[in-house]
Amino acid sequence: MNYHFYVGNDNGNSEHDLVVDGRLIQQPNVNCMVDELPWREEQSPESFIANLQDQLVVTVDSPAARPGMYYVGKFALESGEIIDNLQIGIDLKSDMDLPVVNTLAQIAAVAVQKAYEEEKAIPSTIDLEVDMATALPVTQHTDETSARFEKRFTSGTHHVTVHLGLHRVAVRITFPFVKAVPEATPVIFTLQRDASGNWREGDIFAEFVEAYGVGKKFNGSFFKDKRILHVDIGDGSTEYPITEGNRFLRQFVHGSHHGAGYAIEEALPEFKRLIHLPDSPRQFFSDVIKNPNHKYHARALKTLRRPLESQVKQIVQHVKKQLTKARNEIDLICVYGGGSILMRSVLYPHLKELCDEREIKLLYIPAEYAVELNATGLDAFVRGKIFSALKGKAAEQPA
Repeated sequence: MNYHFYVGNDNGNSEHDLVVDGRLIQQPNVNCMVDELPWREEQSPESFIANLQDQLVVTVDSPAARPGMYYVGKFALESGEIIDNLQIGIDLKSDMDLPVVNTLAQIAAVAVQKAYEEEKAIPSTIDLEVDMATALPVTQHTDETSARFEKRFTSGTHHVTVHLGLHRVAVRITFPFVKAVPEATPVIFTLQRDASGNWREGDIFAEFVEAYGVGKKFNGSFFKDKRILHVDIGDGSTEYPITEGNRFLRQFVHGSHHGAGYAIEEALPEFKRLIHLPDSPRQFFSDVIKNPNHKYHARALKTLRRPLESQVKQIVQHVKKQLTKARNEIDLICVYGGGSILMRSVLYPHLKELCDEREIKLLYIPAEYAVELNATGLDAFVRGKIFSALKGKAAEQPA
């Protein structure tokens, strides 16, 4: 089996969101290295296909990461094993094995699913070529770090064994071209156009249209020449880049170590005390917060309120700093990212007041779109003309 995939890959501190061959995958961005398979008895390999992302076990042999067997994503989180995650405010993504391993695992899993869907049989081997757009935090993104991160994927063949119970599928992955861009900037592509390349419209803009009376025929063409201050709130950092049209303005690079993860880490000891758990990873707390039906949801929210207010206060100060630097010459503040959902009730009033007094519009992305915006933006970018031109230019360079 031979495939070519386009991948838009957003390696967040808490969640891994990536669009692989047109499919959006969302998993906790964690893994753990193990010595043996979790299954002892033979199970039908076909039974693993539908929910493969939730029970993902791979063996990775790659020039870019430590070789071994890994539980990935949700399966790692629920395994009870000691998990590896991105340490907020500490780890450089370009140097970590975790983003490489998890990216290879998720791409290989989709390849196995695609082969099964097309052939109605489990393949033994798959060869895969991948063109990928990924991102680094704006505070970590330099020519050097982006080149280093890209090279981890492009320099050699990655061998990934996907375990379907005791059955194995060997997936060989090569990356002809990878581009690492600053986080938040891909969002300009997905704000303007949908997956089909048409001007974007619909309920993602409903609140904005109602707040500013910009007309019922409003669509993504509105953003094509706007100066936008992005507030991309993640788990371990918030990025505040400024874009103009499709350009990233390098002179306004700014990010801070504030985000939902810091609030969660501050709330975690009290949460663990309330639910009588001596130890619990940050991602478990995140899952409880996201699930209103979880029995610990109310207690998690209660412990989180004050730490969230502290993080919001800091984020607002950084927004003001960027506005001052740009002399308030901003058309729009756009807020998104996983942390923006948790912070909305506290953050929205502060930013709305700030925008109103400085004659700036506020686009606070609805929860159902806030997390995936970077991944879908990267997917739009990897399929677009700019990526093709960059790939062509790279191919002309001497090796």
